[in-house]
Amino acid sequence: MSSLPKNEEWRSSGSRLIGFYAVFFVAWGALFTGVLYWEISHYLGTVAERTLLQRAHYYQKVDDSNLLAELAASEAYSTPGIDAYGLFGPDGTHVAGDLLKLRSNLPDDGQVHYLERGLSIALPSTETRSSYALLARRPDGHILILARDGGSISAVGGIIEQALMWGLSLTLIPGLIGWRLLRRRPLRRVKRLQLCTESIVSGNLAERLPLSVRRDELDMLANAVNTMLDHIEQLMHEVKNVCDGIAHDLRTPLTRLRARLYQLQQLPLALEHKQTLNQAFEESESIMVRFQGLLRVAELEDIRRRSAFAPFPIMTLLKQAHEFYEPMALDRAQTLSLDIPSDCPQVYGDSSLLFEALVNLLDNAIKFTPEGGHIKLRGSIKDSTVIIEVVDDGTGIPEADRTHVIRRLYRGEGSQINPGHGLGLSLVAAIVKLHGYTLDIHPGASGRGTRVLIHCPMFSGQATDRSVPEH
Repeated sequence: MSSLPKNEEWRSSGSRLIGFYAVFFVAWGALFTGVLYWEISHYLGTVAERTLLQRAHYYQKVDDSNLLAELAASEAYSTPGIDAYGLFGPDGTHVAGDLLKLRSNLPDDGQVHYLERGLSIALPSTETRSSYALLARRPDGHILILARDGGSISAVGGIIEQALMWGLSLTLIPGLIGWRLLRRRPLRRVKRLQLCTESIVSGNLAERLPLSVRRDELDMLANAVNTMLDHIEQLMHEVKNVCDGIAHDLRTPLTRLRARLYQLQQLPLALEHKQTLNQAFEESESIMVRFQGLLRVAELEDIRRRSAFAPFPIMTLLKQAHEFYEPMALDRAQTLSLDIPSDCPQVYGDSSLLFEALVNLLDNAIKFTPEGGHIKLRGSIKDSTVIIEVVDDGTGIPEADRTHVIRRLYRGEGSQINPGHGLGLSLVAAIVKLHGYTLDIHPGASGRGTRVLIHCPMFSGQATDRSVPEH
């Protein structure tokens, strides 16, 4: 059970919640700003239209002879750059006012119109902003244009946009900082739960998930899991005790039966009785071997065996296994080669148990490889890991059986013709699991035979029991 990569931490429920909140807040803020801008611009446009219509209605009552005086007097109550007017002759020539040029696209209907580019105003700034304008013809043929700057709406929009940006920054930035600080404690708790779960998966059924004083939803879940683990541990112990009791109880009568059959073999009997007796003796011997293998697997699954672990050189172990099985391979006209690097480092574990695992692997390789075949015992180093390989060019293991051959007493269809009890690879798997190593089974070169790999982490100089995490 491995930890999640760093980028996976952003997929936590807290990250998704803050992300949803951020998207919702931005969308809602944009909608609110848009509605607010539309309402304000509509209101300011309505005020501008009413103001211009009121001014136009007032100037309609003023005589042509007094119009210039009234227009000049109105400038005292107007805001420069906001309200403007222009009086033009019948031929379009400028007569008076801030508006210097008569716009041909301004309709002559006495109504207020919104102009995107605005009108030319006699101000130091050359900026031409949008404006509301009204064109009215005088009885003497002159043209009066009244205008009100529309840029105030854009200014209001800018103010609203700045307010939105400040609101987003003042909400999201502290929210992200607070989320960063607050998510550390839940992540630490989740990692502690993950370490405890890894310990339980490795076989330490006495381990329990830690609980905090807050009694929140994580504690509720951990407490439910702990209750379930209590029942599982109790059931596992009951089943194991029953199985161990049966094995121990049957071992004594089976031993006596084997001894009686052996005594009978020594007596002078008829040939047919002798053959039957030999078959019974072989069957009793097979049953004894199976019981001993089952008890051995049960013993290896006890994590207390880790107390004898120590660093040892893997090179010496491989050489011993090669020397032990090379004569057996030569008897079957097979080649058992050894390939190990000269600087093979130490690993941490029980050398006798790992030797037992190699013995089972080499025994299977020799058993299932035909005469004249080749078997390789190889050691290599990759990414701070020592890899032990046993490769043969025998019958191989079908792909459908590779996940089942490590089960107790399992024998594939292709292995039925060879002697065995289906316990060799289950013993290897139990030893590998006890050490915290990794076992892989692949086809051999060109799809022939079997390639079994044991991945052993190098000894770093500080041995800790990884199956029991510290809190």
